[in-house]
Amino acid sequence: MRILGGARVVLSRRALARRHAAFWAKKSHATTRSISPIIWFTAAGISVLGVLGWALASTESGAEGKMRMGFAADDAMEGRKKSVLEGLMRKGESREKAASGVSEDGEGGNDNKTIVHSGLSFLRSALPLDTITRVTSSWTWPSSLTTLQSRVSALMLEYSLGPGSLYDEVVNAPPDLDVNPECEWDATVRLGEELCLPERAFLRQRKRRMRTAFAKLMGVPVREVHEDDIPVVALACSGGGYRAMFNTVGSLLAAQNSGLLDVTTYLAGISGSCWAITTLYSGVVGDAPPIERLAQHLSMRVQKSYFDMETLDLMTTPPTNKYLLSGLMRKAAAPGAEVSLVDIYGTLISSRLFVPSDPNTTVDPRFLSLHRFRRLLDSSASLPLPILTGVMHDIPPAAQQPLKEVRQEKETAVDEETHTRLGETEQAIESLSSWLWFEWTPYEVGCDELGAWIPSWSLGRRFDNGRNLERRPELSLTILAGIVSSAFCATLQDYFREMQPALRTLPAGLYDWLSDVIDERKYDMQVTHAILPTELPNFVKNMDGLREGGPAGIAQRETLGLMDAGALINVPYYPLLRRNVDCIISLDASVDSQDLHFQRIEEYALRHGLKTWPKGASWPTAVMDPNPQGGDVVLSAEERSSTEEAAGRRLAELQETELVGQAERQGRSSARDIPAPTSRKAGTSSAIDAIDPMITAKSPIPPPIAGCTIWIGSTGEDATSSKVEVLDEQELANKDGIGVVYTPQLANDRALPGFNPFSVSTFRFEISKTESDKLVRLGEVNLQEGTEKIVSLLRIMWRRKRRARLKRLMIQRLSQPYPHAWE
Repeated sequence: MRILGGARVVLSRRALARRHAAFWAKKSHATTRSISPIIWFTAAGISVLGVLGWALASTESGAEGKMRMGFAADDAMEGRKKSVLEGLMRKGESREKAASGVSEDGEGGNDNKTIVHSGLSFLRSALPLDTITRVTSSWTWPSSLTTLQSRVSALMLEYSLGPGSLYDEVVNAPPDLDVNPECEWDATVRLGEELCLPERAFLRQRKRRMRTAFAKLMGVPVREVHEDDIPVVALACSGGGYRAMFNTVGSLLAAQNSGLLDVTTYLAGISGSCWAITTLYSGVVGDAPPIERLAQHLSMRVQKSYFDMETLDLMTTPPTNKYLLSGLMRKAAAPGAEVSLVDIYGTLISSRLFVPSDPNTTVDPRFLSLHRFRRLLDSSASLPLPILTGVMHDIPPAAQQPLKEVRQEKETAVDEETHTRLGETEQAIESLSSWLWFEWTPYEVGCDELGAWIPSWSLGRRFDNGRNLERRPELSLTILAGIVSSAFCATLQDYFREMQPALRTLPAGLYDWLSDVIDERKYDMQVTHAILPTELPNFVKNMDGLREGGPAGIAQRETLGLMDAGALINVPYYPLLRRNVDCIISLDASVDSQDLHFQRIEEYALRHGLKTWPKGASWPTAVMDPNPQGGDVVLSAEERSSTEEAAGRRLAELQETELVGQAERQGRSSARDIPAPTSRKAGTSSAIDAIDPMITAKSPIPPPIAGCTIWIGSTGEDATSSKVEVLDEQELANKDGIGVVYTPQLANDRALPGFNPFSVSTFRFEISKTESDKLVRLGEVNLQEGTEKIVSLLRIMWRRKRRARLKRLMIQRLSQPYPHAWE
């Protein structure tokens, strides 16, 4: 809720969906007039991936809990599958006959009842190649889509489970131990709160490497720098789609050129920033490449949408078909697995990120291994330790159904009193839920709140009582890329809904599959999560000794639902606090409410007794937002509440206003012009025009925060503000806490006159080279302008740590007995 020109507006997920719908309606109108190959791939390619995804999931397992690599083609199961396929074919024929005025006889009507599976849950067993060919050839394609027809048929053949198919090669063939050596290793769950041994070894190696670089940055001889005195510096990069990805790249470029990157220990990311981080470490652009090469690669690859026909080509032609689809196939083949829309989305985004832009670079499946990032860490420690993040929203089983019912009633409430009463009930039920923060490093995957960790190469395996039940290849980065950015899948669903008028010209069977894929979990998603979780095997199943305070019954669950950490907080502070960092450089490209991030991290610090976090570090509570009435918008106390309901409304509000502004800007952009509908009469209004004119796009960064703001915490009773206006060493001598350097993605008229970074929406599917170059340059300039202050802060922290070390050494020496002359 917010106040705009005296009007009170209540914004919900339904309102957000309407704003999404309005935004895409304008695009849909133009598309129905002239349908591009991109839209056809959107319709057909994704639907085929979706239909064939979950599809491959096997519910069978071998004896003693060992997985079965593949599916048995027994007669009974083949018969059921054949019946289902024939039912789908008849369903499409029935619709086509109905459209042409031909009625079905009774037999045909009964055949429709044979459809027992649909959408992503449709394939459950091996599928003969001739059956697939018969299904695709039965579809009636528009003459303009002959090329697409051949590609879809090729993709379905690759996904068939029969001998000679790509699936058979990936799942049933023995693993290549040069690519997946982990298939000979067994994994156990590590319990505890301390860092794992390999990470501690990396920290020692990284400090040795940083000593020379830190001395150079401080302008002192190397002999004056003791390894133990070097501050532990972390870059915390926010989410925000491609915009955040390029902001991270630009900031890394500035850090590389200034020397800050060489003295950074950790590099943590959320969502879009994870894309930049994983691409940097994967090897796609070389080992420990210059950041300029990373920027060039990403800029080149994302000029085309992952809905472009090129993506379908990559997935149907070797060697990229096996490279991109292996992760999806292996996840689907796992016992009890579910392939979700998030996994398909991750595969699509991977087709842009992890396919080399250099034609001389061949695809290597080891590019898609998180565990293989260790090649840059173990021996040379040439880069900071990467940390990818996600969250789990734990709702007790007993509360799930009541929560669904209350939210459904709230969505349809017609009066304010009922809406308020249901909102209070919802908050009461929500208070029973909790959020768990998960992290992925090249060493381990785990959750601090549970105190449980497994080797990164074992994620995706089933565990029981702390031991894995099977040896499987590591979960691919194509799947991980979807998990860490799952917020965007909700946008995909809105997009597909708005494209339905155009999609209805697809073959009937294909359109029906597409509708099932999009709609089959719509209800659960709307009433449970605005962001889709992905289910992975529960590695703490049947374990004792988990950290106290964790969700009740979590050790009895089969799976854990992980999702985009931006659902909780859009800057990855959490995993850095448990690592005792001295300085966090926050690179925030968020479009939503930044004070929510500060509030939640301060709550975390209070809950965990973390006294070093800067007290009062927060975004201004009055957000300046000029509106047509000339007033400012002041967020109410209810909105500043940290409850999930208030947070959801605020995120929805800010995202939908950003979408409205983006739609208006795109309408004026010559590069992305949407043709005006010729049939529209004067005086009529379109869906986008129907949006409340009082709600306008606002600048996400309010004036009170400068480009580089610093807070320093203190464990003592320091009454002074944690915000640092002047970096004076004597004044800051008593502050022994964490230093937070906040660098938001601000427009910079000195470097890029007239460029607003938020004209590039979080939800864009492609970015032009001009836009990506500007985003990289903006991220670079914004960090450059704060580098001098950051170096001064690090100098203060270095001297602070040196004084503390020397003091400890002096006390230690004084505590020892003085040696006597006769000894």
